[in-house]
Amino acid sequence: MNDRQRQFEEILKTFPSEARPLLKEIQSQAGKLPAPQCNEIVEMLGISVEEFMIRLLEVAALHAIVPISNFRVGAVAKASNPAGENGFDLYLGANIEFKGLPLNQSVHAEQAATINAWMQGATQIQTMTTSAAPCGHCRQFLNELDGGGDIEIITPSEGARGVSRMRLSELLPKAFGPRDLNQRTGLMASTETNKNLFLRMVTNDRLVLKALSSASQSYSPYTHNRSGCAIQTGNGQTYSGRYVENAAFNPSMSPLQVAVSCMNVRHLGERQTITRAVLVEKPSEIGQRDVTEMILKSIAPDVELEYFEAEGA
Repeated sequence: MNDRQRQFEEILKTFPSEARPLLKEIQSQAGKLPAPQCNEIVEMLGISVEEFMIRLLEVAALHAIVPISNFRVGAVAKASNPAGENGFDLYLGANIEFKGLPLNQSVHAEQAATINAWMQGATQIQTMTTSAAPCGHCRQFLNELDGGGDIEIITPSEGARGVSRMRLSELLPKAFGPRDLNQRTGLMASTETNKNLFLRMVTNDRLVLKALSSASQSYSPYTHNRSGCAIQTGNGQTYSGRYVENAAFNPSMSPLQVAVSCMNVRHLGERQTITRAVLVEKPSEIGQRDVTEMILKSIAPDVELEYFEAEGA
């Protein structure tokens, strides 16, 4: 058992014994806690879902990888899930820094929780709890979401009420977003449809096809660079990521950043050795190859990126 797993066990001890098995399921459910489990726990505790989300921030922050700042941030997103029994699920996220790379390559906790929800089929973020007040970068990233201004942001507070609650529209007044660039909807809109792509070659390679599927589901309304990444670890597990753009450009996330974040939230302090990495993209005025190779060199220097071009819508 590593240090973070021991810390997780200590956090579990602060919950009733009957709630602990349900909380342990977060790890096997890719950083996700479905509504039925969530509702069962909050009933045991006699608190609201939002108060429970605040308590989960400690668990989320355990996943942070921060070799530069040593400042861990956790986030928990409450998101609509049409396939869920009760209409919502909770998703964890944590900040990630890449050793040796510029700071702008970092993944913020709010981004990680959002993409965890997006990659698992959620359609709208309702509430976000964070262990620190969202920075301007994260406020802009969340503003890209369809209906993002209505998201309730909750953070721990030293005041009498114990928490701070504000709508994103209050935290980011006079915001610049998708509509300013003539986009009628934003990220995670229910009207989003996948754009079918195909490779310029025939292959049955599952990792390549996984990257292709991710590229087809990417969000790139400003450059139309449809791109996706898939990585494989030494134990044979695979993880995928989609490119996601932002109207302010800089908060955009590369497919490999998304894949690494999704991999990270599924493991607690266990080092995951990447053995393969595949990038598929439909070329446009921008490309993902250089930045993907840069990030890959930081985390898996001996792995060569496998690159494929796609065509289609």
